[in-house]
Formats: sequence, C-alpha cells, structure tokens
Amino acid sequence: MKSLNQQSQENNIIKANAENLKSNIPLNKTQEVSQFFNQPENKVKMQFPNEMSSYAWIEQSKYYPTAQVPRSGQVSELPYNVNANIGEIQYKNKDDNMVSVNQHFDTKPIDAMVVVKNGEIVYERYKTMKPDEKHLWYSVSKVTGALMLAFLEYEQKVDVNNYVSFYLPELKDSVWDTVKVEEALDMATGLNGTEHDEEIQNSRTDPDQIWYRWAATSAVGILPDVKERNETWVDVLRSMERKTPGHQKFEYNSINTFVINRIAERVADKPLNEMFADRIWSKAGMEHDAFYMMSPSGNTLGFLGVNSSLRDLARWGMVFTPSCEKIAGEALVPQEIMDKFYDNRFVEMYDKGWIGKQNTVSFYDEAGKIYNRYQWDAIMPDGDLYKKGVGGQGVYISPENDTVVAWFCTSDGENQEEAMARAIVKAINA
Repeated sequence: MKSLNQQSQENNIIKANAENLKSNIPLNKTQEVSQFFNQPENKVKMQFPNEMSSYAWIEQSKYYPTAQVPRSGQVSELPYNVNANIGEIQYKNKDDNMVSVNQHFDTKPIDAMVVVKNGEIVYERYKTMKPDEKHLWYSVSKVTGALMLAFLEYEQKVDVNNYVSFYLPELKDSVWDTVKVEEALDMATGLNGTEHDEEIQNSRTDPDQIWYRWAATSAVGILPDVKERNETWVDVLRSMERKTPGHQKFEYNSINTFVINRIAERVADKPLNEMFADRIWSKAGMEHDAFYMMSPSGNTLGFLGVNSSLRDLARWGMVFTPSCEKIAGEALVPQEIMDKFYDNRFVEMYDKGWIGKQNTVSFYDEAGKIYNRYQWDAIMPDGDLYKKGVGGQGVYISPENDTVVAWFCTSDGENQEEAMARAIVKAINA
C-alpha cells in the first residue's frame, strides 16, 4: 500500500492507486466471490472483513436484491478548500498512543474518508476505492429509518410512548405488549436476543441464538436457515423474553431497528426506501442514487443495507448541520426532531452495555456524559452525533461546528476512526 506522498492527487482529492482498488480484480475473481457468497454456509461470513467481503462491500447489489433510493435535481456542489494540516492531526488511541491521520491511513484498513466544513470539502482521501463507487454503510443505515419514524412522530402519526404491538398487532399477547416504541428506538428494550450483550458472544454466528434465527427468516434473509426451522420473524420475536426493565441498559440489537422500520412503513403505507428518497435523498443534491438491500420477502433492510458513494454519505450527514440549506435550499430536519435527539434523560444507561463501553474508550474526554438516542450510537454534550457500522463504517456530525466526517472501512471495527473523527473536528474548529 502506497503512503500519502506516493498516492496520486487530482483536484485536491488524494486518490487510490489502481493496484490498491478493491474493484480492480479479474473477471474470474468476481465470479469466485459470487460463487462463494451464494453458498449458504458462507453467507454468515459477509459480515466479517475478509478477502471476499472486501470486494462484496463495494458491490453489494450483486449478492442481495436491492431497492433504489433515487436522487433528483441539480447536484449540490461541495467546493474544495483543502486544509493541508488535517493529515497531521493526531488522536489518542486505546493504547494511549498518539496517531496521526496520515499514520492511520498508512497502517489501518480504512477505505476512504472525507471531511466537510461549512459546506466545503477540506479533506478527501481514497485508499482502496474510487470516489464514485458505492460502499455498504452497514449499521450507519439505522439512523435513516429512525429519522423517518421521527418525522411521523413530529407529524403526530406515531406516539413513541405506545407499545410496539399497538402498531404491529401480530406481536400482541407477547412481551412486545410491554415494550414502548421509544425503547426500541433507543436500543433499550430490556429484552434478550441482543447482538453483543448475551452471556456468550455468538449471536451472529450461532443458529440457535435469537438474533441468528431472526436474521435467517425470509423477512430478513441475510443468514441461512441451516436448522431448517422455517420460522417467521413473528415467531422469533414472540419467543423473546424480558431481562430488565426498559431504558435501563443500552443493549445494541438490530431487531429493534427492524421493528421501528416496520412501524414506520405501516404508518406511512410506504416502503422505507421511498420515504427516505422523498424526505431526504431527492432533496439534498446527491450525486448518485443510493440503494437499500432487500429481504427475500420484500422488506427494506434499514438496519444494515444502505449503499452510497462517500461524498453522498457526507451530504447525508450535512442534513443535520446548517449547511443543509446550501445543499437542499432549506432545512430538512425540524428543530423539534433534533430536540428529541438531544434529550439526555437516559444518559446513565449508556455505558451499561457493550457498545457504550466501547465508545466511552474512544470518547474518553466525555465519559459519563455521552448518551444514545434514536439509533445514534453516541451523542456528545456539545451536540455532536456519531453512528458506526460493522467493519468500521462511520459518520461523525458536528452541527454546532457545521462539520461532517464520513468514512468507509473493511476492518474489524476496532480501529477507532470515531476518535480520529472527533479529533479532526475539534482541531479544525479550535
């Protein structure tokens, strides 16, 4: 892998060299990857960084059905005002070592990163992909559906204090009669079947675990039904049980996202991809259409499935900043919705679960003051928002400083790009 001074620069973009592009593989290799992931026993491996997923994460539509999220209108310009010092900005990692942005790119499996301040690109670097290539967001996708439900709440079409089974009646007479929509939004249902907070950390790989069983239903379809249970998503969710009261622990679970996505779709009587296009993607001057992965039964997989180019991910982040008016001509997210995000009354539950503990290490300077809300993984006391996805994808948004950092990775997600992003935001706004 070539270092910064060996990489090509064009129009202020630090571009990946051809030999490092993940998409630069021969035809027989693309066929090999397709054959690999079409074997049921290998589908589970899509969620982990490996030689095959490295290609698949930028070619996701070859492996799963997709639904388009169409752009519209004139592309919003993001002028360049490059800050040459960003590469030298340092963050403190979990080993208490100071690491610069350039060092991170040279030593970690990060694919690309862009920094936008006041509507201008101040840093843009690609290591293994082209600027126009689409990359899987993984769980960064979760905040799209949460925002759609927040719009419905704002319009008084959803009451988040109602129980989930009020909107999904097939779950009546189950534990979901006791779970508020707001608890699902905040990843704090108190139910079992979590992704990271079970006694044994194998929720995504053990066919007997609730999470795996749910992911293997036709309503989701991202894992194979190796036990041939032929369960429905309703069967699996009705089998879940309460561990603790709601809003006691931040316990990460994509099942919660699935639930709020289904509620939003039913209330709006419209698929999630269409809602997202209508309210956001078609209005923000995106360069490209995006797409969501779809399940075999036609559900929009809003918990992991958005794919887009890097600059469009940054524009999505800009929707929550003052620069939204520059790219959309208007504010797209009402202040009342932002105020919902900034309700920190559940701050004490944050570091009770695995994700909160992990993020507290990266954001050590805000320990005890960070909280999660409406599917955001971390909201800082200064109003900054952060969302992470499997493999290290991420977006860090500072509305107060009108700054967005967006990045893609093919890693184990442990390399603390979020700490680097916060350091960048603080340094360039000092």
